[in-house]
Amino acid sequence: MLRKLIREPLIHFLGGALLIFAFFWATGSDRDPADYVISIDETDIDRLTADWKRNFRRAPTQEELDGLIDQEITEEIYYREALRLGLDKNDPVIRRRLFTKMRFIDSEATEDLAPTDAQLQRWMDDHPGKYALSPLYDFEQIYLGQIGNAAANDIIGQLTRGSRPDRFAQPLSLPAALTRASGAEIARQFGDQFAAQLQALEPGTWSGPVSSGFGVHAVRVTARSPGKAAALADVRQRVSNDWHAARQAEQKKKALSRYRSQYEISVAGRP
Repeated sequence: MLRKLIREPLIHFLGGALLIFAFFWATGSDRDPADYVISIDETDIDRLTADWKRNFRRAPTQEELDGLIDQEITEEIYYREALRLGLDKNDPVIRRRLFTKMRFIDSEATEDLAPTDAQLQRWMDDHPGKYALSPLYDFEQIYLGQIGNAAANDIIGQLTRGSRPDRFAQPLSLPAALTRASGAEIARQFGDQFAAQLQALEPGTWSGPVSSGFGVHAVRVTARSPGKAAALADVRQRVSNDWHAARQAEQKKKALSRYRSQYEISVAGRP
């Protein structure tokens, strides 16, 4: 009877289960066998191959591909073991990296959105000052070098009284005059500080000193065309970039609100 009972499959199954339970109970392990299965499929191999081609401009040899696969397996093993040891906890570098990746995932849906002209025009209409075209300037400039304001004012006074500009000009590899130049074009050549000061200059007379990254200049604005509202065609790329940035910010805000609603949060010192 005992021999017959031992041969029963059900007894074998129950005995095996009991041994497994006893092992886990004795070792204190809650090991999930699925966590110890690593499968490198064709998609993984294609990804490894594509990464190699992108870096080396050629396909890997079989030996190189085998090395990539072995490295992938090694990294996955150490990654899982690190998680089991809790090494991802309280690590500011990992925390920041995961935060950045989640924010990227949340905004990824907006990357492929293609705004219509009507949407871009509405965005421009809602931000009228942001896309106004800057004034256009005709001006002459004399580079006076790196001198103090008192000396520069003395020279500007002499220019106003009719002195020849070439008496004071110092060598500088920038144009002595520009015609119908926008603020952006002037800033590219002379710097933002120089461009910003032109708006306050009285046209038709030598003024300054006007500062740049090179030193000081005497400037005579001969014509100024006022800025005006831009047409969409003039600033399409800027408007599109800003529209996408706003959509991404909105998407991130919604995602955070959705995540936060699932948590019970308490902060010391706050009611």
